[in-house]
Amino acid sequence: MTKEELLHELNNETWVMIQPSGIHGIGVFAVRDIPKGTRGIFSKGIGGWIELSYAEVEALPEHSKYLIHTYCLYDKEKYWVPDHGFKLMDLSLYLNHAEPSNIISINHGEDFETTRAVKAGEELLINYGEIVESTE
Repeated sequence: MTKEELLHELNNETWVMIQPSGIHGIGVFAVRDIPKGTRGIFSKGIGGWIELSYAEVEALPEHSKYLIHTYCLYDKEKYWVPDHGFKLMDLSLYLNHAEPSNIISINHGEDFETTRAVKAGEELLINYGEIVESTE
């Protein structure tokens, strides 16, 4: 990223920060108003996701299971774990669960989209069990 690209991102595309959450530990909070339908809230290019079955996760050491249970998306059959492990933490891993949520996962965490307008200072919340396939 060039200096100009960084300045553009800092001025126009910085949406969130992590801070203590009343829901659970640390959460992701809006630093400014985020319109409904906004994507590109989190950084891209950090890495991809690897699917692990419940059995594969349960065979791991307790500390690894804790990280996966706490920070990864899942559905009825599998978890999506960052392909870089937990040596680098994407801010999206700090999204806390709520129903209804105000953000959804697109393509298994490839992107995220707000489902309604989110006010500055409000925590972004996701339904952990809901994965949305892209329509684009």
